[in-house]
Amino acid sequence: MKKPSIYLKTFSLLLSLGLVMSASAMAIAGFKPNSSSHNHQKPSETLFAGNKGLRFRNRNIRASRWRTAGFSRGSGMCYGEEVEVTPLVPKVAEKNTIPVEVTALPNPTFLVYVGETQAKEAEFALLSPDKEIIYHEIVSLNETPGIVMFTLPEPMTEEELLKESEKYQWVFSLSCEQGGDASGNLTVEGWVERVSPETELAQKLANASEREKPAIFAEYGFWMDAAGILAQLRQDYTNDPQVQENWQSALNFAGLDQLIEEPLVSHSGSTGETNAEN
Repeated sequence: MKKPSIYLKTFSLLLSLGLVMSASAMAIAGFKPNSSSHNHQKPSETLFAGNKGLRFRNRNIRASRWRTAGFSRGSGMCYGEEVEVTPLVPKVAEKNTIPVEVTALPNPTFLVYVGETQAKEAEFALLSPDKEIIYHEIVSLNETPGIVMFTLPEPMTEEELLKESEKYQWVFSLSCEQGGDASGNLTVEGWVERVSPETELAQKLANASEREKPAIFAEYGFWMDAAGILAQLRQDYTNDPQVQENWQSALNFAGLDQLIEEPLVSHSGSTGETNAEN
């Protein structure tokens, strides 16, 4: 299969891939394997209330295999101005640890807050466990500040991007330099693992409307899936108080209270490129 164009030219995600493979002085670099975190943490069955909205069960927060310095909730310089770029992922108790988000979907939605910036586009890439780029998308930033939402494509064949029980790294890079120089780009990253939904969950989802699914995912501990659907519902039902209340519950649970009122910003870009040979 033809490889994505990311292999044919130099830009920010090639730099990001290099950072994954070797040490770097950038704030998002410095990964070191943590052998004890290869095993999943034992799930907690505690229910967390989010105001009067959804109740999230903290079942599927996975320990990360990697550590980094300040990857997820910070800011950096872009075009000479300080810009905040924050992936919407639940906080973990251990400092400088990247959580592995868990999804029951073959094509989950990723959410990243981008503060006001002069940057016109960003890049998103999904890396296989072997560090091969298997999906790449250029994201045009129409409006900032706001939360950028992008969803992996639905599987077109039996070959799916996310295989079950595998950990994938994703990279979001804000294009801050002109002329192909990626050294000044602002980059954040995270991890995602797809798991097989238990029979009861699968049955409930099959019989649920889109508006009912966030509560089901919350009940079974899939924060990423609940938040992704809620983000889309916020766009479709802008004045629905229940949707807003559930969104507030999801961000409260994740420790992202400061982003509750931030708008979802639309984006357009080139069709995502896939390399299914992973």
